[in-house]
Amino acid sequence: MSDAKWVKLLSNLSEIAEDNLKTTVKLVWDKSPRSIRIDSDIQFGFDYYISSMESMISGYPKGFYDYRELEWIEVSASSAVLEHIEAKLKSLGQFETEFREKSIRIYGYK
Repeated sequence: MSDAKWVKLLSNLSEIAEDNLKTTVKLVWDKSPRSIRIDSDIQFGFDYYISSMESMISGYPKGFYDYRELEWIEVSASSAVLEHIEAKLKSLGQFETEFREKSIRIYGYK
């Protein structure tokens, strides 16, 4: 996925974010997913940028991660919120997604 699409995705997920929105991310070199902070407080130019994000992903090393390092993001939420996310994704463009029982996985690489 291009950097521009990651920026659109993060921007739109932050608008949808609510208290029970659980998000995880899988980095290309990690075996296990990590948590990623996506809430209504994240801001372009402060938390995420044109080609990277800062201090949003748990674990070590801390700091900046380029979007090319993200294999996927998974959002767990209620059915209504997932439907809202799906509709939002369709309006933004083509995303490689996988729907699960109570989550949606959005791929950067598959």
